[in-house]
Amino acid sequence: MHGVHGDKPPTIGKDVEILKSGLTRYGRQSGAGEDFFPKPPAGYDPVYNPKTVDAVRTLQELERGSGNTAIKVSGDTGQATWDVVWQYLDPYRRMQYRAFVVPKPKPAVPDLGPIYQGGKSVLLHSPTHDTDGIPGVWPAFDDGWAAGRTIIAPEDLKVTEQSGSAGGDAVFCRGVSSLEYWIGHMAIAPATNRILEKGEKVGVIANIPWSQGGPHVHLAINAKPLIGGDLLYGRNGNGPDYTYGSPTIGAQLKLALS
Repeated sequence: MHGVHGDKPPTIGKDVEILKSGLTRYGRQSGAGEDFFPKPPAGYDPVYNPKTVDAVRTLQELERGSGNTAIKVSGDTGQATWDVVWQYLDPYRRMQYRAFVVPKPKPAVPDLGPIYQGGKSVLLHSPTHDTDGIPGVWPAFDDGWAAGRTIIAPEDLKVTEQSGSAGGDAVFCRGVSSLEYWIGHMAIAPATNRILEKGEKVGVIANIPWSQGGPHVHLAINAKPLIGGDLLYGRNGNGPDYTYGSPTIGAQLKLALS
């Protein structure tokens, strides 16, 4: 818990409401007075605002004056100050605080690069089809379109499992973002457990006859580990395969993480 000094943003949360309740009770029971931190008619809000900072600083000054040298006069609620406030919380507020969990910030949209040098970012592609032959939903797009073209990692990756694809090798990878990838139609796949930095060579596109789809890299993404759901693909969001109309991968991740 902290204040609003300088350029720091104010703390906002249930813990601040509980603190404010404690400040009110501190005023009533410690002799600081009813006006020390009166409860607002509409109840406590969750923002650690300048009024809260002033009340905390006054509490700290009073406690320091009473011999509590562990407290620093700052307006921020450190552990020593919180130990004082805790004594004035009622059982219900103590229960609330024990149950309180600081919310984890949502991850940012990962900064994904292209899958070949000079290509566009993975975030700018729209998935066009699902990936056959592997469990689950792995929306994908095809790119590269030149035999021997170097495939590069769109982010820092670890190769987790070997696989196979028509006309070439394939691997499963896990990105530092938690996105999982299936990269197919390579001439030779990298070894399992290999760590690949963003932009590092993964392999090269296999020489697949045009009668079998032509040389290309198939990049499939399992987004569940990051966003808890599958990416949309194709015209209707779940197909048909090899149709266009789904939002870009970047747009889908941004929406899911907002």
